[in-house]
Amino acid sequence: MKYIDKLIEANEQKSHHLKTYLTLNEVAMDRIRENNVTAVKELVLKKKALITSINVIDDKIIETLSTMKKDLNISDISELSVEEVPELVNLKEIATAVLRQMVDVKQSDEKLFEKMEGAFEDYKNEKGKFDKRKLQYYTKNYFV
Repeated sequence: MKYIDKLIEANEQKSHHLKTYLTLNEVAMDRIRENNVTAVKELVLKKKALITSINVIDDKIIETLSTMKKDLNISDISELSVEEVPELVNLKEIATAVLRQMVDVKQSDEKLFEKMEGAFEDYKNEKGKFDKRKLQYYTKNYFV
């Protein structure tokens, strides 16, 4: 059935983007440990682009489901039987995998956010901790 095939394809695309997103989070964790703010900023921009792509895919999924329900005169996809539409098995598998990935993304984002918060807190605590004697010596000797 063309609708189910479209849904499978869209979910496979979404799965691919979610895998990439998770990989970017792993790389971001490494860059935070290295205090490489520039790299983290670049990764955040890549993640934003992925989120935009995922939102486009989600819109396509919603539109396809809506059109399918209208054309087939059903209120829910569960009204279709696997006997009549065997592709439903594949759709269920990929949709379940995508749901798991979305949970993984949420958990990964939470860990990344904590790591980023910790890094900024460390920076905040370190700023202004110049050696006051050296600062005093510098100002006395150069600006007197």
